[in-house]
Amino acid sequence: MNEANRSGKISACAAVFCLALAASGCGEAEQQSPAYSASKTVRVGYSRSQVVRPALDTFGTLVYHSKADIYPGIDGTVEKILVEEGQRVAKGQTLVLFSKDRLLTSREQFEAEVASKQALLKLAEEKLREGRNTVEARILEIQKAEAELKQAQAEFDNISQIYSNKKRLFEAGGISEGELQSLHTRFIAGQMELSRAEKDLEIRRIGFRDQDILAAGWDVPADEQQRLQLLRRINTGMLDAQRRVAEAELGAAEAQLRRITMMLGDTAVQAPIDGIVGMRFVEVGEKADRDTLLLTLFNTDIVFAQVEVAEADLQNLEVGQEAELLFEGEDESRARGRVELISPYIDPKARTARVRVRVDNSTGSYIPGMFARIRIFVGDAEQKVTVPQRAIVTNAEILSEDKAIVFLVRNSRVFRREVYPGQREGDRVVVLSGLEPGEALVLDAAPGMRDGTEVEVLP
Repeated sequence: MNEANRSGKISACAAVFCLALAASGCGEAEQQSPAYSASKTVRVGYSRSQVVRPALDTFGTLVYHSKADIYPGIDGTVEKILVEEGQRVAKGQTLVLFSKDRLLTSREQFEAEVASKQALLKLAEEKLREGRNTVEARILEIQKAEAELKQAQAEFDNISQIYSNKKRLFEAGGISEGELQSLHTRFIAGQMELSRAEKDLEIRRIGFRDQDILAAGWDVPADEQQRLQLLRRINTGMLDAQRRVAEAELGAAEAQLRRITMMLGDTAVQAPIDGIVGMRFVEVGEKADRDTLLLTLFNTDIVFAQVEVAEADLQNLEVGQEAELLFEGEDESRARGRVELISPYIDPKARTARVRVRVDNSTGSYIPGMFARIRIFVGDAEQKVTVPQRAIVTNAEILSEDKAIVFLVRNSRVFRREVYPGQREGDRVVVLSGLEPGEALVLDAAPGMRDGTEVEVLP
């Protein structure tokens, strides 16, 4: 194993050394007893080779997968609460009911308002349709008057020509005065008919003249069809505006009705996620507004163990690595998980990064807030030498904090040996170097034990 891995495992076993330190009494290293002058009895354990999977040992706290704070969609009175704390609920399930009496009354009022506005809109549309028909009739009347004026003009031109010719014949003695007087009467009648046709056309054109287009703020189109279309628009503008007002009023009433209908739907507060009711903050009969927190839901089908990992150990971690969690209690339980997130941010003060381990909790066995010892496996299993944890001794005389000592028993004497301890495996500790399998080691070595001390091994 490379030096980086060894360093990581050693740092992870700091807790192991502290336990061994307490057991060996190294906290009193400065008051060591003198070397033994007589044999002492000791118990021994043995080093052995076993399959070990490299791991990072740490600890963390469980957190929920997702959380939902439930607020009402309306201001009102809580009528019924359908769930209790700790109850599992499904997405879409009704949690709380609000009183809807006031909203039902409002809905009836707006339904009547909508019906009234619909009738007004229908009336405005009928008036607009009649107005358009009237405009079309006016256009036809103008066209008819224009035709009548042309006909009157033609008839007058004709009688004028005849009267002029007959007048010359009369002067030459070709016709009688009575005949000329008859033609003069027809001439005057034609002139009056032409004048009447002109006046009639002028009257009918009121509102349909170029000056009316200019007065309405438009330019006069050169194309006659476009001009007529614009005149239709100008002459039905007020009726069209009335229709638009009626349409807008109906839209406003319908919007109010939709709002009331939505509020009625909001009287039943539903769960936005699958989860467990964590906390309830209201009681039946209480007034609540949109800022009132009703309930909190937690989705705990999946939980995460959040741990802080030292910067030096991050190089061994990868997303997807397996992890084992141990929950201490009357009945110790274990769970399996995988590394899901390694934070890209390192706390500049603590020199640690947050790592998140995903754990399946479909059985509901694990509760957010629980404390767990966590082992993240960082490599493949391999053969390693392990020794009983009770054989490990730390000592203030050791210059490097990553070292420890053990006492070997050979020929009824003990011999001090420096070792590099690694990760803990149950009640045993991996020794990275310094020992071979099958060596006898003193268990719970007494303070002050020295090389060469003669001992008697208890069976």
